[in-house]
Amino acid sequence: MDPAVLLQSKEDDAPSGDNLEYDPTFTDMELAAQPGEETVLGNETTDATDPDYREVEKNALAVLERSHDIRAAVFLADAILHSEGLTGFADATTLLRGCLEQYWETCHPELDEDDGDPIMRINAVQDLCGQPDDMAGPSPVYRSLRRAALSDSRGFGRFSLRDIEVAEGLMTAPANMDSVPDTPTVSAAFQDSDDDDLAARLAAIETSISNVRAISAVFDEQTPGQGPDLGPLVKLLQQMAKRLRDYGSIAAAIPEGDDDPDTVEAGSSAVVGPAAGGMGGINSPSDVVNALDRIIGYYQRAEPSSPLPILLDRAKRLVGADFLTIVGELAPQGISNVQLIGGIDDDD
Repeated sequence: MDPAVLLQSKEDDAPSGDNLEYDPTFTDMELAAQPGEETVLGNETTDATDPDYREVEKNALAVLERSHDIRAAVFLADAILHSEGLTGFADATTLLRGCLEQYWETCHPELDEDDGDPIMRINAVQDLCGQPDDMAGPSPVYRSLRRAALSDSRGFGRFSLRDIEVAEGLMTAPANMDSVPDTPTVSAAFQDSDDDDLAARLAAIETSISNVRAISAVFDEQTPGQGPDLGPLVKLLQQMAKRLRDYGSIAAAIPEGDDDPDTVEAGSSAVVGPAAGGMGGINSPSDVVNALDRIIGYYQRAEPSSPLPILLDRAKRLVGADFLTIVGELAPQGISNVQLIGGIDDDD
């Protein structure tokens, strides 16, 4: 998906194309986005099923190729999280931002033709977030973001913000969670993930934050006093970025003192700052020992027959040891040769 291509003018006399709300492709997109309900037939219960995200993405893109439609872009933002992850979500928010900034007068749903009322457009954009703190609850996009993978480790797994909050004790594990994670496993997963991949995910989150703020700014300019409340979405994205920095030990997106999601407003700006050592960082001998403890703990739980914990425990004892101590531990028969070459007496 290339936002720049989709943001090109559709027609000379209709830059945003036609309103495809009643087009079969639009209808198919909406239907595919509906989750399947749990069914009970006699003694058999069939679990609820997820939306057909692949079909949603296909139809949303088909609509967006013909029309600058905010509703289709929001459907795309949800579906693409399940195929391209956070980088796809960043592209979807770039598209949404472009539609509003470049085609405010013509994008769909259009402003009321009589008085320019933006309520339909506000409601469409609000579906990016929903109302997580109110009775209405979070939107599908918001829920998908909470489940989006932040780590990607073959050995330790893929963990989302929701998983991390369970591990940190900030929320109760859902009933359908097969394995309840703990923070040592989460930390090991981030340390085992590719650094470039983690950096790309953080960059995608930063782009998304910038885009969401810009979307709010369009409404502030065009409809002062009216507009979607995307603050909870910005806060969610900031929480995701913070976990990536803490566990992944990668460059911070927000300057020191402003990285608490509870204190950063939706309209504030972010700049690149220096990396800070977090709970996943390896910045001192004690961090090395902690990391080895986490890995040992994983093998003791998941692969109790593995001999690796024995070797790792031996390595842990050598953290901070001097050269001769390490040689004496690993190759006792070689210590006399080292002393001879170095001119070291036993008394030394």
